[in-house]
Amino acid sequence: MREKLISFLKHSTGFVSGEDLSREFRVSRSAVWKCIEEFREDGYKIEAVPHHGYKLVAVPDKLTAAEVQYGLGTRKFGCEVRHFEEISSTMDEAFRWAMAGAPEGSVVTAEAQTKGRGRLGRGWVSPKGGGLYFSLILRPDLRSSQVAKLTLLSAVALSEAVQVCTGLCPLIKWPNDLLLGEKKLAGILTELRAEVDRVDFAVVGVGINVNSSGKNIPSEATSLKIEAKGQEHDRAALLREILRAYEKRYLNLKKQGFTSAMEEWCRRSATIGNGVRFEERGHVYEGVATGLAEDGGLLVLLDSGETVKRMAGDVTLHSKGRMRG
Repeated sequence: MREKLISFLKHSTGFVSGEDLSREFRVSRSAVWKCIEEFREDGYKIEAVPHHGYKLVAVPDKLTAAEVQYGLGTRKFGCEVRHFEEISSTMDEAFRWAMAGAPEGSVVTAEAQTKGRGRLGRGWVSPKGGGLYFSLILRPDLRSSQVAKLTLLSAVALSEAVQVCTGLCPLIKWPNDLLLGEKKLAGILTELRAEVDRVDFAVVGVGINVNSSGKNIPSEATSLKIEAKGQEHDRAALLREILRAYEKRYLNLKKQGFTSAMEEWCRRSATIGNGVRFEERGHVYEGVATGLAEDGGLLVLLDSGETVKRMAGDVTLHSKGRMRG
């Protein structure tokens, strides 16, 4: 009822009586009052006037279920939302929830993370209210060997959604970073539980620097606010657009597989066609990224003339051997 009630108030131009709300949602007036108080605790400004009722005055900049689901229009993604003011990591909570049977499309959001993490055990700086920190639970009909491509699909959906909401077009650095210019805007982490070669569930964690200032994030990172010359962005609206774009791509897997997503990944890539460097077993290799393998691995033409496939670890972009700008 909470989500329906706040949606009703958003669509109302004036005051709505408690009696009318009680009748609309078939609950007691005390239940309506309790919901109103809960919304106020969440930061909603709701005016109450005797004999007139309630009026929504202002909406908080928070990733609550009510805000994420308002006008969302998806089939699965965002069906259930758990919101936290502060949490160690949305990934940890989403993994526990998935283990307990959470439906596909469930989302964990947080205003701040104390132990946000990225790939290879790295931390993710998560200042309160400055970014978009969420984890999405998926139950794909995929083999474990295909999960790498799920990360590629995630990156495409994020890039598309950011472009729709802001006009900015982040490029994708293999395998899981979004860049604006040469600085990191977002990161993606995919973890899964699998049995033999069957995926039980996957959790996709996303961190995007939205309204963070330069002093709140690492020097090698940027935010939408910085790139938009100080303009702030609606985080809930951005998350809604991400869930729409992601669900569209995800549901398309059964019809077309990963082909469409991988083609779009290549079009939005900051890696393919450029010089890269990586280290393996203590040796540094340099070459040019030439494309993606069928399983999502990065193909690199080394300076030695040999083509190798990179499935994990880091690659660093550099200008040597650049094929395109």
